Parts: sequence; structure tokens; C-alpha cells
Amino acid sequence: MRTLEDEIEAAIAVDLAVLPPHQRRGYAGLDHYRRPVEVRGVQEVAMTIAESFKAFAIFDVETVLRYPAISPFLARTLYEIPIELRRAACDRDRLKAEQARNTMAKIIAAALLKRYHLEPLKHAGTSCHSNWERAFEEQFGRRRGKQSDER
Repeated sequence: MRTLEDEIEAAIAVDLAVLPPHQRRGYAGLDHYRRPVEVRGVQEVAMTIAESFKAFAIFDVETVLRYPAISPFLARTLYEIPIELRRAACDRDRLKAEQARNTMAKIIAAALLKRYHLEPLKHAGTSCHSNWERAFEEQFGRRRGKQSDER
């Protein structure tokens, strides 16, 4: 049986796997010829990963956050991943690249779960997030939702 931690790790691994090649290379500090260049696009990668958590209420102590609020934390976490591991995720050897992406997903998921507590919303999934506000208020109440707006 899969745990919430496994689900989060798998979602991050999928996000890293489906990144466009230019975005993956930019985050790894490689150009299209695989030569080292300045790292770029970290905030975009962080936002891509954060979007995977649309169907979650994210608790930071007692404050309830929405998914965009965790992207700065994810960006810092992405910067902390060793550049060698990022570059391995761009390797032409698919097995080596997959192993590197899975390792990165484990690092990111562990950091995310150490900092935040995530609760799946009962009535919202990633495919039906148009009623996110209502589902959020039904499950966690208006008071907590207001706290996250003040932040």
C-alpha cells in the first residue's frame, strides 16, 4: 500500500521526468551541446513542482497555505541539490538519468515533508481543482483559509 510520502515522491519524480529538455538542461547548468553554463530556470521548475500540490492543503505549523506559497521553499531546495546529480538527470543513458531524477525526487520530498504537513483535499483532485476554494473551506473552515490570505 502506498503512503502519502510515496505519492508525493512519485509526483515530484514525474514532474522532473516530463520537464522539457531545455528546462531540465537549464536547471542542470548545461547548454544544448551539454557544455557547462550558468544555472537558470530554477523558479520555473519549482513552480512546476508546486503545481502538483493543487489538491492539497499545506500546513506550515497552524497556517494553511496554497500550493504557490511553497515554491520559494522548493526553489531553495532545488538549489541545494548537487550540480552533479542535476547533470546526471540529463544524461543520455536513460537508466542513469532516471536514477538521478528519482534521487532528486527523494531529496525534494523529504525536505518538503520535513517542513510542511500536507493533507489531501477530500473533494478536489488535480483534475478537478475548479472547486478548490469551496472544498478547502468545507474541509478546513473559513478561519484557517483567511490566515493564509494574510500571509
